[in-house]
Amino acid sequence: MAPISPIMRMVTQRRALSIFSRARALVRTMEPHPFERLPLAQKTAKADWGKQVKHVGDAAMFYFPAFGIFLGWPLLAEKFADGHIGDY
Repeated sequence: MAPISPIMRMVTQRRALSIFSRARALVRTMEPHPFERLPLAQKTAKADWGKQVKHVGDAAMFYFPAFGIFLGWPLLAEKFADGHIGDY
């Protein structure tokens, strides 16, 4: 059997470390940390409903017309080409 080249050894070690790092990061995301707890010295911020409504409204101004065009193009095509398809 041929000896493992230094490049192959480096690739396999780097990959094993990468898989181990991902597994460790996954486990660490499931455990509670002190910096994720709510502070007792500071009050929680109140919800800014005006900003939320504005954000949803801005998104709706784009998505509703876009979906209307995307899903309604067959009806528009039928109106424009009614009776003219197949005529030479």
